[in-house]
Amino acid sequence: MKFTRRRARMLAESAERIRDLHIPRPFDLGDFLGHLAARRARPIHLQPQVTPPAGPCGLWIATAAADYIFYDEATTALHRDHIVLHEVGHMLSGHTNLLIPDPAATAQPGPEVDPGEIQAVRARSHYSDREEQEAEMIASLILRHADRVSSARRPATSQQAQVISRMDDVFGPKRR
Repeated sequence: MKFTRRRARMLAESAERIRDLHIPRPFDLGDFLGHLAARRARPIHLQPQVTPPAGPCGLWIATAAADYIFYDEATTALHRDHIVLHEVGHMLSGHTNLLIPDPAATAQPGPEVDPGEIQAVRARSHYSDREEQEAEMIASLILRHADRVSSARRPATSQQAQVISRMDDVFGPKRR
């Protein structure tokens, strides 16, 4: 019972955090991040990286001037979106605790980030960690809201996606 209440509370809090976000339909990660960056009044830079086998597939680095999200470049578009949105979940939840992963297991941020400017680093650690669960829930809710979790409804072309999106706006999304 305790787990169920905790999960329900986390779901409600996560839904509240994304309530006023611009989530484009059909979903476009660049469009979503552009609106989020404007809302946060700071740029968000995506950086593909080669991730070592033991390393995290996603990493968020916050500096005084910008946010950098690193993701594994050798993954699918849907998985990339989920990784990036997981890191966005940390941003939206205010998870700014400094978490420095094992340097041997993490790709270096590259010349885009001055190590002296880093204020916070977030990388996936353990899914049992409450902050990781919150970030994961936010990523899943955004993708669900964007209708990216059901491959059965994924249109073949962008024109079809626009038609489906307009129909959903008028009639509401298909109930599952």
